Amino acid sequence: MPTSDITEPFVAVTDVKHYIFCPRIVYFERVLHAKPVFGSQQEEGGEKHEEYVRKELRRKDAVYYSPDFIGAQKLLFVNLISPKLGLTGQLDCIIKTVKGEFIPVDYKNMGSNHGKVWMDHKYQLVAYALLVEERYNTIVKRMFVNYIPEKLILEVEITPTMKTHVKRVIGHIKRIISDEKLPPIRVAKHKCTGGCGYRTLCKRSI
Repeated sequence: MPTSDITEPFVAVTDVKHYIFCPRIVYFERVLHAKPVFGSQQEEGGEKHEEYVRKELRRKDAVYYSPDFIGAQKLLFVNLISPKLGLTGQLDCIIKTVKGEFIPVDYKNMGSNHGKVWMDHKYQLVAYALLVEERYNTIVKRMFVNYIPEKLILEVEITPTMKTHVKRVIGHIKRIISDEKLPPIRVAKHKCTGGCGYRTLCKRSI
């Protein structure tokens, strides 16, 4: 029988993203401690992602996102943790404006959802927003997702309802880890391409 690690009380922000896409990914990673199997293109994409984010440090300011951000400070690869929520993660970038607004930015080395933010990416950033709020004692009202291949930057408003939903998701994830029960498949079978890296393992578990 699989045994989860009871010394891991924290949910990762990536767990939130995975849960929104398919709760089974959380089970495979946090309960079975299985490793995803990716192709070489996806592995190279991770390296390009980090390189691209580091280029932000060489840009003069945050005008790249909005003219309102002239003189803003950019914090890269920020480690965040919330004992209150039991949540942790590393955020690609935080824009801190001259007016003191904190804005999370996430970079994706993939295409957007036809010009829109993918649902799992949206709630991943909402989870980051909760961490930023606790760390900097602020209220996060908006965020950006940068789809690198398309050179597309999308701004998303963060609402209280979205934050409440993520808090519920964190609770669901903790239950998956503690109960060690395989969740049902939420992605339609005809849309499940195995891009999560657990295609073989998932088929054996159906």
